[in-house]
Amino acid sequence: MLVLGLDTALQRCSVAIIRGDEVVVDESVGMERGHAERLAPMAAAALKKAGVSIRDLDRVGVVVGPGGFTGVRVALSFARGLGVGTGIPIVGITSLAALAAPHWAQGLVAPVIDARREQVYAALYGPGGDIISPPFVSNPKEALKRLEEKAAGRKVCVVGSGGPLIGAAPAGWDVSAGGEEISASIVACLAASAPAPDGPPAPLYLRPPDAKPGKPGLFDGAAT
Repeated sequence: MLVLGLDTALQRCSVAIIRGDEVVVDESVGMERGHAERLAPMAAAALKKAGVSIRDLDRVGVVVGPGGFTGVRVALSFARGLGVGTGIPIVGITSLAALAAPHWAQGLVAPVIDARREQVYAALYGPGGDIISPPFVSNPKEALKRLEEKAAGRKVCVVGSGGPLIGAAPAGWDVSAGGEEISASIVACLAASAPAPDGPPAPLYLRPPDAKPGKPGLFDGAAT
């Protein structure tokens, strides 16, 4: 299966192409802004480097969140556009699952992302990716409490930028297993092994966007 993986949910713009178990292309650039301008050229370059066209793809995997409101929309809109234009199935992958996947062999994995505004995004997965606690957003103290309850005394591998924010973890927990860089090749692998989607993926927003609507202008509604 030939799969394109895309991610712009956090502070990177990442594209990868896998063919079966082989990672053909894996490109990633750190950036806080400008994902919309960078993603399409990166995807085009990756396809060219792999020697394939868009219509050769069997699936596209894209990170649907949680993450930055604008960043999530960039890759998701691009992926859905590809799906509309080609009929290629588009598979949504959460940022938390993508962070946790490289560590699933270690047992319980808790990806925790700094969501800012004194909050974190978190989830808890079992071996092989079984969802023990689905993605949620809360303050760090509450997140640790929820993760502890779901772990039920078992050891947990904590990954992501939010790990240091949750405070003193229980004895036996590993909070030094990794940072917050999502691998687009992992996204592609998860998409390849996922069930066939029954429609286009939706964004996963666990809270409203940070941006607030502007105040009405002096002439708003004047033409109605």
